[in-house]
Order: sequence, then structure tokens, then C-alpha cells
Amino acid sequence: MKFERILLKYKKYFLVLAIVLTSVAISIRSHDGKVDLILRDYPIIIFLMMIISIFLFVLYAEVNKRSIGNLSLQIKERSKDKGEDFNQLLFELTGRQKEVYDLIIAGKTNKEIMSELFIEQSTLKTHINQIYRKLDIKNRKELKSKLNHQ
Repeated sequence: MKFERILLKYKKYFLVLAIVLTSVAISIRSHDGKVDLILRDYPIIIFLMMIISIFLFVLYAEVNKRSIGNLSLQIKERSKDKGEDFNQLLFELTGRQKEVYDLIIAGKTNKEIMSELFIEQSTLKTHINQIYRKLDIKNRKELKSKLNHQ
């Protein structure tokens, strides 16, 4: 665990170090119209630098892959928790708010809800605003979106 945290903390340096090592290994110079590798007399050093660079690139990619996997799991867990939280919030609705909620989910318009429940527009708007506040949403579209994600 501690080793993984260290790898995550310093992963950007793996990439930078790999690029620098690769650049040094393949660095060139020009002299009298001739282009040569600076380290051409030391092929083993070039080879070792390239191997280390490849290792650092692979290490960087693996650390990133694990990091993304962990973040993905955290997002899934949080969305699952929010789904459970949403169901819990539904229990906080009053009986009348639950009736209005059910009619909204059924796709009824405000006029249809008012005539079905025999209530005034101001009363309906109050119920709807209370439902939105309790469920922490802003509109019907968001409400339907939350339902689809459960």
C-alpha cells in the first residue's frame, strides 16, 4: 500500500525521466557535416538507458491504469450510494407529495395533476418545489435522469 502511494505520488517523474534518458541516449552532434550519436562509443550505456526508459514508460502506464481503475471503482461506489440515498429521500416525502411525485413520473402535466388531485396551481407548485428540495433536484428532467440511474 505504501509503495503504491509512493508510485502514484511520483508517477509524473517516471515519464519525465524516461523522456530525458531516451533523449540523452539518442542525442546527436554535428561535426564537419557529419552527424553522430554522442554516446556512439558506449553502446552498452545507450542500451541500458533505453531499457531503463522503457521500464519507466511501462511503469508509468501501469500506475496510470491502476489509478484510473481505482477512480472508476470509487465513482461506481458513489453512484451506488447516491442511488440508495435517493430511495431513502423518497421516504421523506409526505403522502400528498408522493402522489404528486408519482404523477410527475407518469408523465402528467401540471394541469392534469391539478385536475386529478383537485388542487390549485399554487398548491401544486408548492408540492413540486418541496419534492425538488427534498430530492435535491432542479427539474423534471433531472428527476427522470436520477430514476434512470438507479
